[in-house]
Amino acid sequence: MSMPERFDCHYCKDSLLGKKYIMKEDTQYCTKCYENLFANCCEGCSLPIGSNCKDLSYKDRHWHEQCFKCSKCSRSLVEKAFAAKDDLLLCTECHANDYSSKCNTCRKPSCSRKMEYKGNSWHETCFLCHRCQQPIGTKSFIPKDADYFCVPCFEKQFAYQCCACKKVWPGPSTSPLRSASGTASASPACSAPCLLTRRPSS
Repeated sequence: MSMPERFDCHYCKDSLLGKKYIMKEDTQYCTKCYENLFANCCEGCSLPIGSNCKDLSYKDRHWHEQCFKCSKCSRSLVEKAFAAKDDLLLCTECHANDYSSKCNTCRKPSCSRKMEYKGNSWHETCFLCHRCQQPIGTKSFIPKDADYFCVPCFEKQFAYQCCACKKVWPGPSTSPLRSASGTASASPACSAPCLLTRRPSS
């Protein structure tokens, strides 16, 4: 009577008959030897990722499923969007709070729809006219000191007005021309020389 062919672990030579084993390149290993020889080390806990665990990988780095979480708030990143910063993995909320530009008004992270001017950014709904408090959006605006005004409000509060024809001096960003006496100039608003006065705000 012939002896049955042995079926042993390639590394430790223990019998695999009736035991769980893993094949690698047509060679069989017991689970213990396979994990010691080939298992990836988890970035989170530094333990081997066993054959009975899910191995999650990102850029040649590996994690147990339960260790794949945001480096700041520790929420799971499994099947969720995340961002990488240096060697850290962050959920989108933590990444936005720490690294995204902040709205100059509410100081919350600016989203994709934002207004930008001279290095500052705003949510579209936070970029308001200082006078009427309405969103400026994509309309023209005029900066005045540290504030911003829509064109109609700037004209009401700051623009010069012709005393004769009552029209606003054209172009709120254009300073009125003054004569040598400093009191009158020729205005394109009407054909005759106009006396200019600061338009009273209302």
